[in-house]
Amino acid sequence: MNTGILEDGSLSSRLKGDLYWKKQKLILRAEESTQREEKARKHFYSKFDDRNSVEGLKQDSIPFTERRISPAMISGYAEFIPDNYIAQIKNASLKVTVYDKDGQFAGLSITGVHSGWYEIVWIALPQEKPEHISSVELVTYIVNSAGASGLYKGVFAELHMTPEEQHMEKVFSSVGMSVVEKKNNLYEFCAKDITGQKTLLDAADRIPCVPLFFLTEKEKNEIESIMYNETGSIPIQFPIPWDSYRQDLSLVHFDASNKNVGILFVSQVGDTMVIELLYGKNPMITAALLGTAIRTSVTELAPSQKILVPIVLSATRPIVEKLAPNATREPLYEAVFAFDENI
Repeated sequence: MNTGILEDGSLSSRLKGDLYWKKQKLILRAEESTQREEKARKHFYSKFDDRNSVEGLKQDSIPFTERRISPAMISGYAEFIPDNYIAQIKNASLKVTVYDKDGQFAGLSITGVHSGWYEIVWIALPQEKPEHISSVELVTYIVNSAGASGLYKGVFAELHMTPEEQHMEKVFSSVGMSVVEKKNNLYEFCAKDITGQKTLLDAADRIPCVPLFFLTEKEKNEIESIMYNETGSIPIQFPIPWDSYRQDLSLVHFDASNKNVGILFVSQVGDTMVIELLYGKNPMITAALLGTAIRTSVTELAPSQKILVPIVLSATRPIVEKLAPNATREPLYEAVFAFDENI
Protein backbone atom coordinates (compact mmCIF):
# COMPACT_ATOMS: atom_id res chain seq x y z
CA MET A 1 0.00 0.00 0.00
CA ASN A 2 1.48 3.35 -1.04
CA THR A 3 0.56 6.41 1.03
CA GLY A 4 3.96 8.04 0.62
CA ILE A 5 5.40 9.35 -2.64
CA LEU A 6 2.64 10.03 -5.16
CA GLU A 7 2.82 9.33 -8.89
CA ASP A 8 3.99 12.87 -9.70
CA GLY A 9 6.84 12.62 -7.18
CA SER A 10 5.18 14.83 -4.56
CA LEU A 11 4.82 13.76 -0.93
CA SER A 12 1.52 12.74 0.61
CA SER A 13 0.35 14.45 3.79
CA ARG A 14 0.81 11.15 5.63
CA LEU A 15 4.45 10.83 4.57
CA LYS A 16 5.16 14.45 5.54
CA GLY A 17 3.75 13.68 8.97
CA ASP A 18 5.95 10.60 9.23
CA LEU A 19 9.04 12.68 8.44
CA TYR A 20 8.11 15.01 11.29
CA TRP A 21 7.59 12.16 13.75
CA LYS A 22 10.91 10.55 12.93
CA LYS A 23 12.58 13.84 13.85
CA GLN A 24 10.39 14.27 16.92
CA LYS A 25 11.40 10.83 18.18
CA LEU A 26 15.08 11.72 17.74
CA ILE A 27 14.75 14.84 19.91
CA LEU A 28 12.83 12.93 22.59
CA ARG A 29 15.45 10.19 22.58
CA ALA A 30 18.22 12.79 22.88
CA GLU A 31 16.56 14.47 25.85
CA GLU A 32 15.86 11.20 27.63
CA SER A 33 19.34 9.78 27.01
CA THR A 34 20.90 12.80 28.70
CA GLN A 35 18.81 12.19 31.84
CA ARG A 36 16.44 15.05 31.17
CA GLU A 37 13.27 12.96 31.27
CA GLU A 38 11.23 15.85 32.68
CA LYS A 39 12.29 18.11 29.81
CA ALA A 40 11.38 15.42 27.31
CA ARG A 41 8.02 14.89 28.99
CA LYS A 42 7.16 18.60 28.88
CA HIS A 43 8.32 18.83 25.27
CA PHE A 44 5.97 16.02 24.29
CA TYR A 45 3.00 17.15 26.44
CA SER A 46 3.16 20.63 24.90
CA LYS A 47 1.51 19.08 21.84
CA PHE A 48 -1.65 18.57 23.85
CA ASP A 49 -1.84 21.81 25.85
CA ASP A 50 -5.00 22.95 24.08
CA ARG A 51 -6.91 19.68 24.14
CA ASN A 52 -10.60 19.87 24.95
CA SER A 53 -12.06 18.20 28.01
CA VAL A 54 -14.00 15.00 27.36
CA GLU A 55 -16.72 13.33 29.38
CA GLY A 56 -15.40 9.80 29.12
CA LEU A 57 -14.38 7.01 26.82
CA LYS A 58 -16.90 4.91 24.96
CA GLN A 59 -16.96 1.35 26.28
CA ASP A 60 -16.34 -1.45 23.84
CA SER A 61 -19.05 -3.98 23.16
CA ILE A 62 -17.29 -6.37 20.79
CA PRO A 63 -14.62 -8.76 22.10
CA PHE A 64 -11.76 -8.91 19.63
CA THR A 65 -8.83 -11.24 19.93
CA GLU A 66 -5.47 -9.77 18.99
CA ARG A 67 -2.11 -11.06 17.87
CA ARG A 68 1.19 -9.26 17.34
CA ILE A 69 2.66 -9.62 13.86
CA SER A 70 6.42 -9.92 13.54
CA PRO A 71 8.25 -8.01 10.78
CA ALA A 72 8.78 -11.30 8.96
CA MET A 73 4.99 -11.74 8.67
CA ILE A 74 3.98 -8.29 7.43
CA SER A 75 4.14 -9.30 3.75
CA GLY A 76 0.99 -11.31 4.38
CA TYR A 77 -0.83 -8.08 5.19
CA ALA A 78 0.79 -5.86 2.57
CA GLU A 79 -2.54 -4.54 1.29
CA PHE A 80 -3.26 -3.08 4.74
CA ILE A 81 0.17 -1.65 5.62
CA PRO A 82 1.45 1.59 4.02
CA ASP A 83 4.89 1.21 2.45
CA ASN A 84 6.30 4.16 4.39
CA TYR A 85 5.84 2.34 7.71
CA ILE A 86 7.67 -0.84 6.80
CA ALA A 87 11.16 0.37 7.79
CA GLN A 88 9.91 1.50 11.21
CA ILE A 89 8.10 -1.81 11.73
CA LYS A 90 11.26 -3.73 10.89
CA ASN A 91 13.36 -1.74 13.36
CA ALA A 92 10.66 -2.13 16.05
CA SER A 93 9.84 1.60 16.24
CA LEU A 94 6.27 0.65 15.35
CA LYS A 95 4.35 -2.55 15.94
CA VAL A 96 1.58 -4.26 13.98
CA THR A 97 -1.37 -5.91 15.69
CA VAL A 98 -4.01 -7.99 13.91
CA TYR A 99 -7.52 -8.29 15.37
CA ASP A 100 -9.84 -11.25 14.81
CA LYS A 101 -13.56 -11.62 15.43
CA ASP A 102 -15.26 -15.01 15.37
CA GLY A 103 -12.10 -16.50 13.92
CA GLN A 104 -11.96 -14.08 10.99
CA PHE A 105 -9.67 -11.15 10.26
CA ALA A 106 -11.39 -8.01 11.58
CA GLY A 107 -8.76 -5.31 11.32
CA LEU A 108 -5.17 -4.19 11.80
CA SER A 109 -3.43 -1.42 13.68
CA ILE A 110 0.03 0.14 13.54
CA THR A 111 1.01 1.73 16.84
CA GLY A 112 3.95 3.33 18.62
CA VAL A 113 4.88 4.62 22.05
CA HIS A 114 6.28 8.09 22.83
CA SER A 115 7.16 9.28 26.34
CA GLY A 116 4.64 6.89 27.83
CA TRP A 117 1.86 7.78 25.38
CA TYR A 118 0.31 5.22 23.06
CA GLU A 119 0.02 6.42 19.46
CA ILE A 120 -2.47 5.00 16.99
CA VAL A 121 -0.61 5.48 13.72
CA TRP A 122 -2.80 3.54 11.30
CA ILE A 123 -6.05 1.59 11.33
CA ALA A 124 -7.20 -0.73 8.54
CA LEU A 125 -10.32 -2.87 8.24
CA PRO A 126 -10.91 -5.71 5.76
CA GLN A 127 -12.19 -4.37 2.45
CA GLU A 128 -15.33 -6.46 2.72
CA LYS A 129 -15.78 -6.17 6.46
CA PRO A 130 -18.77 -7.78 8.24
CA GLU A 131 -21.56 -5.35 9.03
CA HIS A 132 -21.02 -5.71 12.80
CA ILE A 133 -17.39 -4.51 12.64
CA SER A 134 -16.77 -0.78 12.39
CA SER A 135 -13.86 1.64 12.83
CA VAL A 136 -15.52 2.98 15.99
CA GLU A 137 -15.69 -0.43 17.60
CA LEU A 138 -12.11 -1.32 16.74
CA VAL A 139 -10.69 2.03 17.94
CA THR A 140 -12.75 1.75 21.14
CA TYR A 141 -11.27 -1.68 21.78
CA ILE A 142 -7.72 -0.48 21.11
CA VAL A 143 -8.01 2.55 23.42
CA ASN A 144 -9.68 0.58 26.20
CA SER A 145 -7.02 -2.14 25.96
CA ALA A 146 -4.25 0.46 26.23
CA GLY A 147 -5.93 1.94 29.31
CA ALA A 148 -6.52 -1.45 30.94
CA SER A 149 -2.85 -2.37 30.55
CA GLY A 150 -1.83 0.37 33.00
CA LEU A 151 1.29 1.02 30.91
CA TYR A 152 0.38 4.31 29.30
CA LYS A 153 -0.50 7.88 30.25
CA GLY A 154 -2.95 8.17 27.39
CA VAL A 155 -3.64 7.58 23.72
CA PHE A 156 -3.26 9.98 20.81
CA ALA A 157 -3.42 10.04 17.03
CA GLU A 158 -2.51 12.57 14.36
CA LEU A 159 -4.91 12.70 11.45
CA HIS A 160 -3.65 14.15 8.20
CA MET A 161 -6.09 15.41 5.61
CA THR A 162 -5.90 12.43 3.26
CA PRO A 163 -8.80 10.56 1.65
CA GLU A 164 -7.95 7.53 3.80
CA GLU A 165 -8.12 9.45 7.06
CA GLN A 166 -10.75 12.17 6.65
CA HIS A 167 -13.49 10.04 8.19
CA MET A 168 -11.34 9.20 11.24
CA GLU A 169 -11.96 12.59 12.88
CA LYS A 170 -15.58 11.55 13.48
CA VAL A 171 -14.47 8.08 14.56
CA PHE A 172 -12.15 9.38 17.30
CA SER A 173 -14.73 11.95 18.44
CA SER A 174 -17.44 9.31 18.74
CA VAL A 175 -15.10 7.10 20.77
CA GLY A 176 -14.76 9.90 23.35
CA MET A 177 -11.37 11.33 22.46
CA SER A 178 -10.74 15.07 22.35
CA VAL A 179 -10.13 16.16 18.75
CA VAL A 180 -8.50 19.51 17.96
CA GLU A 181 -7.77 20.96 14.53
CA LYS A 182 -4.47 22.80 14.18
CA LYS A 183 -1.65 23.49 11.77
CA ASN A 184 1.08 20.88 11.53
CA ASN A 185 4.76 21.54 12.29
CA LEU A 186 5.92 21.14 8.70
CA TYR A 187 6.82 24.32 6.83
CA GLU A 188 6.66 24.05 3.03
CA PHE A 189 7.95 26.54 0.48
CA CYS A 190 9.86 26.79 -2.80
CA ALA A 191 13.44 27.92 -3.36
CA LYS A 192 12.14 31.16 -4.89
CA ASP A 193 10.35 31.98 -1.60
CA ILE A 194 13.61 32.24 0.36
CA THR A 195 14.38 35.88 1.19
CA GLY A 196 17.91 37.25 1.27
CA GLN A 197 19.05 38.29 4.74
CA LYS A 198 22.07 40.60 4.69
CA THR A 199 23.22 39.60 8.18
CA LEU A 200 23.19 35.92 7.18
CA LEU A 201 25.07 36.58 3.97
CA ASP A 202 27.64 38.62 5.90
CA ALA A 203 28.08 35.74 8.35
CA ALA A 204 28.64 33.38 5.41
CA ASP A 205 31.44 35.67 4.21
CA ARG A 206 33.19 35.46 7.59
CA ILE A 207 32.65 31.81 8.51
CA PRO A 208 33.38 29.20 5.83
CA CYS A 209 30.84 26.46 5.21
CA VAL A 210 31.45 23.74 2.63
CA PRO A 211 29.35 20.98 1.02
CA LEU A 212 29.33 17.67 2.85
CA PHE A 213 31.31 15.86 0.13
CA PHE A 214 34.45 17.83 1.09
CA LEU A 215 34.67 16.17 4.54
CA THR A 216 37.23 13.45 5.17
CA GLU A 217 36.41 10.37 7.23
CA LYS A 218 38.66 11.71 10.00
CA GLU A 219 36.72 14.98 10.10
CA LYS A 220 33.41 13.15 10.15
CA ASN A 221 34.54 11.08 13.14
CA GLU A 222 35.72 14.18 15.01
CA ILE A 223 32.47 16.04 14.30
CA GLU A 224 30.39 13.07 15.40
CA SER A 225 32.33 12.86 18.67
CA ILE A 226 31.77 16.56 19.38
CA MET A 227 28.03 16.35 18.64
CA TYR A 228 27.60 13.13 20.61
CA ASN A 229 29.02 14.80 23.71
CA GLU A 230 27.00 18.00 23.25
CA THR A 231 24.98 18.92 26.37
CA GLY A 232 22.07 20.25 24.30
CA SER A 233 19.50 18.07 22.56
CA ILE A 234 20.26 17.37 18.90
CA PRO A 235 17.63 15.52 16.81
CA ILE A 236 20.03 13.24 15.01
CA GLN A 237 20.79 9.53 14.86
CA PHE A 238 24.10 8.19 16.12
CA PRO A 239 26.16 6.93 14.40
CA ILE A 240 25.41 9.73 11.96
CA PRO A 241 24.18 8.30 8.61
CA TRP A 242 26.39 10.62 6.55
CA ASP A 243 25.66 8.94 3.23
CA SER A 244 21.89 9.39 3.56
CA TYR A 245 22.11 13.16 3.04
CA ARG A 246 22.61 15.12 -0.17
CA GLN A 247 26.37 15.51 -0.35
CA ASP A 248 26.19 18.62 -2.53
CA LEU A 249 23.45 20.54 -0.70
CA SER A 250 24.26 19.63 2.91
CA LEU A 251 26.64 22.14 4.48
CA VAL A 252 29.27 21.86 7.19
CA HIS A 253 31.46 24.24 9.19
CA PHE A 254 34.25 22.60 11.17
CA ASP A 255 36.98 24.38 13.11
CA ALA A 256 39.01 21.51 14.55
CA SER A 257 41.25 23.70 16.72
CA ASN A 258 38.30 25.27 18.58
CA LYS A 259 35.97 22.27 18.21
CA ASN A 260 33.36 24.48 16.56
CA VAL A 261 30.81 22.61 14.47
CA GLY A 262 27.86 23.60 12.31
CA ILE A 263 25.76 21.33 10.12
CA LEU A 264 22.84 21.76 7.74
CA PHE A 265 21.71 18.31 6.63
CA VAL A 266 19.48 18.05 3.55
CA SER A 267 17.90 14.89 2.18
CA GLN A 268 15.77 14.33 -0.90
CA VAL A 269 12.42 12.55 -0.67
CA GLY A 270 10.51 12.33 -3.92
CA ASP A 271 10.52 15.79 -5.49
CA THR A 272 11.15 17.56 -2.18
CA MET A 273 14.28 18.69 -0.34
CA VAL A 274 13.88 17.99 3.38
CA ILE A 275 15.88 19.97 5.94
CA GLU A 276 16.80 17.22 8.38
CA LEU A 277 19.01 19.20 10.78
CA LEU A 278 20.21 22.74 11.43
CA TYR A 279 22.82 22.75 14.19
CA GLY A 280 25.42 25.33 15.09
CA LYS A 281 27.75 25.40 18.07
CA ASN A 282 26.92 29.11 18.36
CA PRO A 283 24.49 31.55 16.65
CA MET A 284 27.14 32.95 14.30
CA ILE A 285 27.81 29.51 12.86
CA THR A 286 24.08 28.92 12.41
CA ALA A 287 23.81 32.28 10.60
CA ALA A 288 26.72 31.36 8.33
CA LEU A 289 25.10 28.04 7.43
CA LEU A 290 21.86 29.79 6.53
CA GLY A 291 23.64 32.47 4.54
CA THR A 292 25.53 29.85 2.57
CA ALA A 293 22.30 27.90 2.06
CA ILE A 294 20.61 31.02 0.64
CA ARG A 295 23.39 31.39 -1.92
CA THR A 296 23.31 27.68 -2.70
CA SER A 297 19.56 27.81 -3.30
CA VAL A 298 20.09 30.46 -5.97
CA THR A 299 22.88 28.69 -7.81
CA GLU A 300 21.96 25.03 -7.37
CA LEU A 301 18.15 24.83 -7.11
CA ALA A 302 15.38 25.58 -9.57
CA PRO A 303 13.11 28.40 -8.34
CA SER A 304 10.22 25.90 -8.14
CA GLN A 305 12.17 23.36 -6.04
CA LYS A 306 10.02 22.25 -3.10
CA ILE A 307 11.54 22.47 0.39
CA LEU A 308 10.13 20.94 3.58
CA VAL A 309 11.26 21.88 7.09
CA PRO A 310 10.00 19.74 10.02
CA ILE A 311 10.07 21.87 13.20
CA VAL A 312 10.64 20.03 16.50
CA LEU A 313 12.40 22.81 18.41
CA SER A 314 10.49 26.05 18.98
CA ALA A 315 13.65 28.15 18.48
CA THR A 316 13.75 27.08 14.82
CA ARG A 317 10.25 28.33 14.02
CA PRO A 318 10.98 32.10 13.87
CA ILE A 319 14.09 31.43 11.77
CA VAL A 320 12.08 29.59 9.13
CA GLU A 321 9.23 32.12 9.22
CA LYS A 322 11.72 34.94 8.59
CA LEU A 323 13.56 33.12 5.80
CA ALA A 324 10.39 32.06 4.01
CA PRO A 325 7.46 34.30 5.03
CA ASN A 326 5.22 32.61 2.45
CA ALA A 327 5.77 29.11 3.86
CA THR A 328 2.60 27.09 4.29
CA ARG A 329 1.51 24.48 6.82
CA GLU A 330 -1.18 21.87 6.29
CA PRO A 331 -4.04 21.32 8.74
CA LEU A 332 -4.30 18.18 10.84
CA TYR A 333 -6.41 16.84 13.65
CA GLU A 334 -4.94 15.69 16.95
CA ALA A 335 -7.05 13.17 18.86
CA VAL A 336 -6.15 12.71 22.54
CA PHE A 337 -7.42 10.80 25.54
CA ALA A 338 -5.50 11.02 28.83
CA PHE A 339 -6.07 8.14 31.23
CA ASP A 340 -5.13 10.42 34.15
CA GLU A 341 -7.30 13.56 34.10
CA ASN A 342 -4.57 15.46 35.98
CA ILE A 343 -2.09 15.12 33.09
